[in-house]
Amino acid sequence: MRVKFWGVRGSLPSPPTSDEIAARLTEALYRLGQDGSAPDLSDRASISRWVEKLPHSVRSFAGGNTPCVEVQIGNSRCIFDLGSGLRPLGDALMNEEFGHGAGHAHLFLSHLHWDHIQGWPFFKPAYVPGNRFDLYARHECAWERLRDQQSAPFFPPEAWGEMSADTQFHHLPYEPLEFADGLKISTLELEHPSLAYAFRLEANGKTFVYASDGAYPEPANGERNDPAQKFLRFFEGADILVFDSQFSLAESMEKRAWGHSSAVEGVKLAAHAGAKRLAMFHHDPSASDAKLEQQLRISREYAAHPPTPCKPNAVEVVLAREGMEIEL
Repeated sequence: MRVKFWGVRGSLPSPPTSDEIAARLTEALYRLGQDGSAPDLSDRASISRWVEKLPHSVRSFAGGNTPCVEVQIGNSRCIFDLGSGLRPLGDALMNEEFGHGAGHAHLFLSHLHWDHIQGWPFFKPAYVPGNRFDLYARHECAWERLRDQQSAPFFPPEAWGEMSADTQFHHLPYEPLEFADGLKISTLELEHPSLAYAFRLEANGKTFVYASDGAYPEPANGERNDPAQKFLRFFEGADILVFDSQFSLAESMEKRAWGHSSAVEGVKLAAHAGAKRLAMFHHDPSASDAKLEQQLRISREYAAHPPTPCKPNAVEVVLAREGMEIEL
């Protein structure tokens, strides 16, 4: 199972500013002046190797596209959410069988807020005859909402009609859904305005959980009527938990009604559920990379000393970045 992140921001796209790019260049050149093993500046390969050793906070950005995560299991391709990250994913797919109308993918939509559907009109493979897409959602009106954003005055009047791929909408049942190719998908309602759903994908002995856009109760260490238990069961044993970490811990408590969480809360839930890895996701659009790195450090420190009865160092915490690939 291979997981790739194409969009990791929440709420709205947030590309880096020219000032942020200039600050990165300044920091890189400063480090070059301090580095005793500077590269051969006449050799691009030497420069590239030196750049690769720079920390992420200097050489790259977490990314500005809204949610889209690709999961490949053998010949099966699953795509979770249709945010603006769907556009670069679609561009990449055009270099594969999707470019000549022979592609097939399963699309899973967590909810209908615009940051999770805005990439759909710009998904090139959907305009290629012969491609097949199965779109799944718990919301009965998902198909209509996708169509509405491609009608006048929001988009050229005929845009929806130009999507010539074969796209079928499926309303997901409450029960787990099993596919002919060995995939099993389960859903769970999350606490989020207008309702959002988490997905649990199981295949070939590996488990991927996608839990964007949700707020959570505090785990009560197994006490009866613990409202967190349904989430712990859903996250249980996940090889990777992609988790809404839009806020700091303090912000998540202050803005609980917004339906978002924090990485520290994610680590706590993951540790109680026995999940192996947590990917911080749905980053606040106003959060700088420096702030995201700070939240990553705090979360890793917390993971090293989680609350009982959790085991220390049981959860690996990573910061989801556009282009990041994880092999499970």
